[in-house]
Amino acid sequence: MRGFRTTFLAALAGAAFVLALAPLPGGAAGTVPFVGCPSDGQMGPVAAPKGQPKTLDIDAASAQQLAWYQAKYSEGALAPRGWKCASAYGSGGVILTITQGKIDDSSPTVAGPAVVLRHELGGTSGRFDVAQIAARVFAAPEKAFVASVIAEGVEAASDFPSGPYPADSVTYKSPTFVEFRTPAGKDGLGALAGVGASPLPVVGVAKLVAAQDAPGVPDALLLAVRLPAAQASLAPAIVSAAEATLPKTWP
Repeated sequence: MRGFRTTFLAALAGAAFVLALAPLPGGAAGTVPFVGCPSDGQMGPVAAPKGQPKTLDIDAASAQQLAWYQAKYSEGALAPRGWKCASAYGSGGVILTITQGKIDDSSPTVAGPAVVLRHELGGTSGRFDVAQIAARVFAAPEKAFVASVIAEGVEAASDFPSGPYPADSVTYKSPTFVEFRTPAGKDGLGALAGVGASPLPVVGVAKLVAAQDAPGVPDALLLAVRLPAAQASLAPAIVSAAEATLPKTWP
């Protein structure tokens, strides 16, 4: 993530551009506009895709305040309407960042309110980031994978701390799928997506999915959501949509 994140922030600079997770009412459905996001990466800039409005199982009031953001190579995510978005892609994975304001390309973290979705590839250089996420919240089922990455000796074992961040509240939906909440002013799982401590809390999901190009190993998906206080009530809809639309949990 370290080298890839630096490339990612530089790409974003050049591209156009709480929170208890309460369950949503059953049977709710809302339609939101599609917003295409430009990308930049190994093969150069990629134009924002076009798409149709998306209908999701979210309440109508939330749908009126949200939009579906997606780039060419990324999964999509909900975020408040009118925000800016951009994506970066590379051998390690894909990052989709949606922000209320501009991203400071001189900082390794995203400042201010943001929705960040990372897809780290377990069969490429992204395996180091997959192992970091797995060690934090999936260490038991993925112990062998984490150990194999550490055994390469490319990064120190201390770079893969085991167990959740002390301040995080983690809810397991399955052995390889969690929801998390990080209080304001604390670092948590969202920090691995570049969404670190701030005056606002962070919520999100992390899950392992089947690797796209490497059978037998996992990819990791990490969604981090940090909303302004006035829009905090939208977080459950954003997380619920992610849980419904992200690829099936691995294995």
